[in-house]
Amino acid sequence: KKRLKEICMRQSNYHEDNIIKGEGEAADNNGKKRRGAADKKIIFPVNDGRLFNAWAKMESKSGNLSEARKILRRGMELYPKDYTLLQAAGSIEERLGNIRSARKLYGASLAIEPSAPTLIAYALLELRSPIDIRTKASNVTMVRKLFEEALLIDPKHGPAYNAFGNLERRQGNTAYARQIYENGIKANCTDAPSVYHGLAKLHLSLGEVEEARDVLRRGLALFPTRENNTLVPRNENVAFLAHTLAMIDLNVNNNAKHAKEVLQQGLWHCRNSPQLLLGMALCESRLGNDNGARDMFEKSLMADQAHAQAWQAFGVMEMRAGNFRSAKLLFECGLKNSPTHGALWQAYGTLESWKGNVGTARILFAAGIEKCPHHVPLYQAWACLELQDGDVITAKRLIGEALTRDKRNGSGWLVAAQIEEKMDNHGLVGLILRRGIECAPGDAELYIALANHEISRGKIDSARELLEKGMEINPLHAPLYHSLAELEARVFNIEGLAKLNKRAAEIFQSDANAPPTDEALQAMRRQMKHGRSTKMPDGITALAEKIGVESDEPTTIAGVSMDDVDLDSLVNNVLCGFGGESAMMLQEGRL
Repeated sequence: KKRLKEICMRQSNYHEDNIIKGEGEAADNNGKKRRGAADKKIIFPVNDGRLFNAWAKMESKSGNLSEARKILRRGMELYPKDYTLLQAAGSIEERLGNIRSARKLYGASLAIEPSAPTLIAYALLELRSPIDIRTKASNVTMVRKLFEEALLIDPKHGPAYNAFGNLERRQGNTAYARQIYENGIKANCTDAPSVYHGLAKLHLSLGEVEEARDVLRRGLALFPTRENNTLVPRNENVAFLAHTLAMIDLNVNNNAKHAKEVLQQGLWHCRNSPQLLLGMALCESRLGNDNGARDMFEKSLMADQAHAQAWQAFGVMEMRAGNFRSAKLLFECGLKNSPTHGALWQAYGTLESWKGNVGTARILFAAGIEKCPHHVPLYQAWACLELQDGDVITAKRLIGEALTRDKRNGSGWLVAAQIEEKMDNHGLVGLILRRGIECAPGDAELYIALANHEISRGKIDSARELLEKGMEINPLHAPLYHSLAELEARVFNIEGLAKLNKRAAEIFQSDANAPPTDEALQAMRRQMKHGRSTKMPDGITALAEKIGVESDEPTTIAGVSMDDVDLDSLVNNVLCGFGGESAMMLQEGRL
């Protein structure tokens, strides 16, 4: 970075000296050439804006967007016909929220020379921030044409296939999206990992987990392994392929050991990837190695302090282990870096509710909603808090607002059903859960809840049908099998239990009735032995000091003193913002 800055400044000064020299010669009445330092011709590594682009990229990766903008503007003054500088400047303006400026810069770049990266950037801008402000609807036809033009200009441009396929997948054109991804693979793109990753995401969206795993393995096979070749340069593009494959192994197959192996291979190509390091931490935690998990969490956060998911996951691990002081400090650090990350507010509020600090939890949920009003789980968590505290009216208002904002979120319907059950409106419980299944047919927990409701009414056959339907929709959701097994055991259906066990063994590749393995038992013993720790780990304290958060200050929430917070005012301001529409969501007429 220092060397880049030095060369760019020399280029800039050299051009300025030439301008001054030209003005001096024009003012010389005798027509004699002036001699000076500017007469000396300097040869630079490149005579275009590439170095300015590289310098600006380094600054933007460090989060210095304003500095990157200054660098690119200086580069554009020196090289006004370099279309790559205009495209990079448009990207910076877009990240700063200046959509009009970004659109103008992309247009100017395309006017000089159409290129695939600029066309893709322009298309994605239209999808994120449509030109038509009135309808707020993206011009999908225009976006398609931009992607098609990008592929005509560069048929081997992997991100173009990926972005085009993602568009069609979101539009519901899965067959066409699959064809686009496969065309990209056949074209032998220069950035093939993005195409393989896009195709894997398509398979996952269709529930085709094995097909997705196969695609990701094919993508990873393009790159050498540490065992096969240590001389080939490492490639950062392997990171997201390895991360997705590892998360499938961890969360779908519950195979933390294999997920860890995949992540280690990915880290060989990209050793400082925050996502891969976070994945390693999750694997270590799942295997019961909390100390190893802490080391990985710390490495992930050292690589990227703004990685909100890492702060959240680290805090949740400490919270579940009973280390509430450590969890509080981690949530504080995360919110200082990412105050608009709703999941951090939710986790922090849940921690305080676990500790019995209902007022503090209320403040956190209300403050989180003010900062991130579109994070629906915050409303759900606050509603659960009020339900536990006995305030069903407030809970109903909150969950009504959550469902108004996103009726496709199955968890909201589950909470709504719990509220009605608490109010002894048993007739509404079944109606709400059925409405939830209509709005969120892919949420397996809704089928379990409705099946339990049917069992309570003695409707065993109806409950069985619901659980079997849930398994058809989401065959990898293990609690569905557990619930059906309990149902069959209740009615002494031995044949049904045997069939269910066989089906579960085929899908999960293990015996559903098998006891925990020795490795799992050892992990459980380590976790139980660890218990609650009153000592703050040195690594967490060091991270907090680096962020600038005090580890021994018990009266602060997200950097704000408790003494400065008016609880009633904050909560009322948030609740008063909910209109009558939300309160109507749970009434029988709307159902």
